Order: sequence, then C-alpha cells, then structure tokens
Amino acid sequence: MALEQGHAVEVRARILHVFGGVTRPLGGSERAGHTLRRLALDATSSAVTLSILVPEGTDLSVLAARLSRHPIAVEAQVGAPF
Repeated sequence: MALEQGHAVEVRARILHVFGGVTRPLGGSERAGHTLRRLALDATSSAVTLSILVPEGTDLSVLAARLSRHPIAVEAQVGAPF
C-alpha cells in the first residue's frame, strides 16, 4: 500500500448542475494525480466539497483558479480542511 504524501486541502465549489459539478472536479483531481479522501454533496445549496491530498508546495490559488474555470462552477475555493 502506498503511503499518502502531501497535505489535505478542501475544494469547495458552488455549482450550476449537481452531477456535472461533481464529475468535473473529480476528473480534474484524478488527472492531476491527487488522492481523494472525502466527497460531500449538498444538492439543496448546489455545493460540492472534495477533500484531496496535494503535494507540498502546491499553489492553492492556482488550483482554485483552475477549478473555477470549469463552466459548471460558479466559484471554487481551496483551503485547509475543517
């Protein structure tokens, strides 16, 4: 079993469509090689939260900007997990 390396961050996004809003951040995280730790969906407030592991030194503002460019996202924030 591989050791988890990096640190956990949460990606919180308000989304336009529930299913697209979940699959796009998941696909982007997978393509970047980030390990998914947790996923929470709040369909009533159109929000998705992913907890992922990112390498040390990752620029979180760049990560948030990349995720915000998805057409399905209204906004995306990246920060420390609660």
